[in-house]
Amino acid sequence: MGGGNRQNGRKTPVRMRRSVRGSGPYRVDEEERMRVASVVFVCTGNICRSVTAERVLQHHLKINDAEAVVDSAGISDEEAGNPIDPHQARVLATAGYRTDDHVARQITSAWLADRDVAIAMTLRHYRALQNLIEDLPAEVRPQLRMLREFDPRVAQEAAVDAPASDVDDPWAGELKNFEETLETIEVSVPGITDYLRSMAEQTR
Repeated sequence: MGGGNRQNGRKTPVRMRRSVRGSGPYRVDEEERMRVASVVFVCTGNICRSVTAERVLQHHLKINDAEAVVDSAGISDEEAGNPIDPHQARVLATAGYRTDDHVARQITSAWLADRDVAIAMTLRHYRALQNLIEDLPAEVRPQLRMLREFDPRVAQEAAVDAPASDVDDPWAGELKNFEETLETIEVSVPGITDYLRSMAEQTR
């Protein structure tokens, strides 16, 4: 989002996810909804892939003077309340990303209704999100996307209408698996940033 959003020459601050330790998601107030796009990344337990995408996108937005509401969740409650996986946290910290202030949470229909887009790590996660939004009114259903739709290495090779590849789960793998997860997300984030900017511009 080269150049970002500025008003009267002043930098518009990036909207970051606030730490929520209760059961409900961070809700976007109406004024903010009109100004910026909102996205939630979704994986299985919210301790590796989705939180990595959250932190990388937040960092990318900040250094580009851009803004969006960004958070993450899992389709399962098996890791609820846990911090980032230690191996993923190590990889993130080494690359200069924040690893503090994370509590894994499970995605809900109400949370999805408060987001413009939900980005899934795998086709299984995507289908779980489809089920969650099925009964939501059309006007509050988020757009659903796969993260690797934004990976230029995949997008150039994929057939038209073919599903994007999964982001493999590094959990219980070697350190290199967590590094590969970060790399996949990092190359995808510029495309996600452009996508969110386009969404925000359409609502103004």
